[in-house]
Amino acid sequence: MQSMPLTAIQRELAQRLQAAAMAAGSRRVVYRSEYLGYLPFGQYHWVTMGGKDVSARWPWDWERDDLEALARAGQLTRISSWVNPQDNCEIEVQYDLAEPERRTNPCN
Repeated sequence: MQSMPLTAIQRELAQRLQAAAMAAGSRRVVYRSEYLGYLPFGQYHWVTMGGKDVSARWPWDWERDDLEALARAGQLTRISSWVNPQDNCEIEVQYDLAEPERRTNPCN
């Protein structure tokens, strides 16, 4: 099965995750979500690496599905997934970020 091409947002997230991995010294990506329970706030989600929120400056319209698309494309590997049995809005998904492709010199 062939995966769909990545969208502009997904390509941007992949680049930002690679940069965040270098800064955090960790390739573990942790997606979290929770429902804040009152209006005007609803479902809130964020991504951490090395314990720091790396998604605060991401495009406003990114979604969990964007991370799943990166997993289908081989840029992330899903390690675990958990949903709170009492609150299906509270989710944690852990991924490992793939190493960036190393370009080799064709002249060697």
